[in-house]
Amino acid sequence: MNDTPIIIAVLNARYSHTALGVRYLLANMGALRPQTLLKEFLIQDDLLRVAEEILSDNPKIVALSVSIWNVAPTARLIALLKHIKSEIRIIIGGPEVRWAEKPLYGADVLVRGEGELVFPEICEKLLNGEGVPAIVDGGLPELDSLVLPYDEYSDDDLKQRIIYVESSRGCPFSCEFCLSSREKKVRSFNLDRLLPAFDRLISRGCRGFKFIDRTFNLDIESCTRILDFFYQRWPREDSGALIFPKATRQVALGAERGESFFLHFEVVPDRFDERLLKSLSRFPAGGVQLEMGVQTLNPEIGSLISRKVDPDATARNLKLIRGRTGAHVHADLIIGLPGEDEKGFAESFDSLRSMHPDEIQIGILKLLPGAPIARHIEEYKLVFNPQPPYDILSSNVISFPRMQQLKRLAKYYDIFANSGKFTSAMELVMGGGECGSSPFFRFDNFSSWLYSTTAQDHGISQQRQYTLVLDFLISRLDMAPEDAGKTLVGDFLRLGIERYLPECLRPCL
Repeated sequence: MNDTPIIIAVLNARYSHTALGVRYLLANMGALRPQTLLKEFLIQDDLLRVAEEILSDNPKIVALSVSIWNVAPTARLIALLKHIKSEIRIIIGGPEVRWAEKPLYGADVLVRGEGELVFPEICEKLLNGEGVPAIVDGGLPELDSLVLPYDEYSDDDLKQRIIYVESSRGCPFSCEFCLSSREKKVRSFNLDRLLPAFDRLISRGCRGFKFIDRTFNLDIESCTRILDFFYQRWPREDSGALIFPKATRQVALGAERGESFFLHFEVVPDRFDERLLKSLSRFPAGGVQLEMGVQTLNPEIGSLISRKVDPDATARNLKLIRGRTGAHVHADLIIGLPGEDEKGFAESFDSLRSMHPDEIQIGILKLLPGAPIARHIEEYKLVFNPQPPYDILSSNVISFPRMQQLKRLAKYYDIFANSGKFTSAMELVMGGGECGSSPFFRFDNFSSWLYSTTAQDHGISQQRQYTLVLDFLISRLDMAPEDAGKTLVGDFLRLGIERYLPECLRPCL
């Protein structure tokens, strides 16, 4: 048995996800770096096997990163590790416990805030048999004092997984559903340090960069400098033209992207000036994805949750982005905001859809631990799931049964609309039927039919998806079978290969 005193571990939601925070811890271990190992697992893994793997190095300290998606299995893992080896010291940190008042789940030490600088100090004291407080505040360290973590990504990570990076931390806005609203200060990394680290990733074969900055386009000067950096290094054809990505939705595995880069940024809709638009216009279609936090287009609802909403600026900038750049726009809306009923949400959805983003991500309001939106619970009768992911169950304007239906609608919208597989068919679904002029309520009609037909909202095979849409077009929209089939054949061939055409569509060729 090997002896490694310190294990940093995390349970990821998917193999494609990499954990940036734990790599920061590893990179900043200083003299303890040779005595520290990083181990990543999945939330689906057998916890006995995870415990066996962690304990195989005979650690004295195990640090675990806790997030909304892994809190339940992480709590069980801590109990298991303590049961097997009671003397082991467990340290926890991460977004799920950032505002906790005491160590949770049987852990010995809770690190609140950012832990890169205090974590090695805690480990050194524990290894020396010294006492450590149950709660250690990591605070907000100067970013220039941190060792950057990007060399901790392995070659396999770069080939097969999503690579997360950041150029800033914090957010200047006060949106009450977000934990970042409690940190008013925005801190930026020195680009003279950061960009060479990105250069090393590129030289090792990295092609996908997913920025986790809360508001990438807050500082236009920094934003355009980063875009210039990637433009100058973008893979090119022999002719000098920039290589296009093979796919344009989300950050997938490097092999699926080909030689092209793929950049993902979170942006606010009302901060796009001429410099930024001109910079974005240089990139090939689909090479840049902008995740645009809209959330609601109702200024009154926005004011209630301390979020500035400017529908005119959103519409104007979306039109400019769509008209002048090839960026793939992924716009977010939230169901369940205090005071917003389904009619109000439908109005935001329909208005946003008329602006033609590539995707509309329909999110569900969550009560994150420590989020200020809790102040509205009593007045608006907000009921949240007490278990992760703490999603809203009902409010004074949306009943529990209706909220369940809307959650299914959100899943179906991702499968059938956001996937891009049914572009023409979804135009028909949201442009016809018996639900008046609202695309939202027409899709709601489709959603209700899907659930009554399948009794499932996930795990629907692609073959089944095409069969379902074909059936709906014919049976509910009264399309001629030949016309419905030709519509779906066109949708499939736009993305697929003819020999893989679903069986239900073969007679329509």
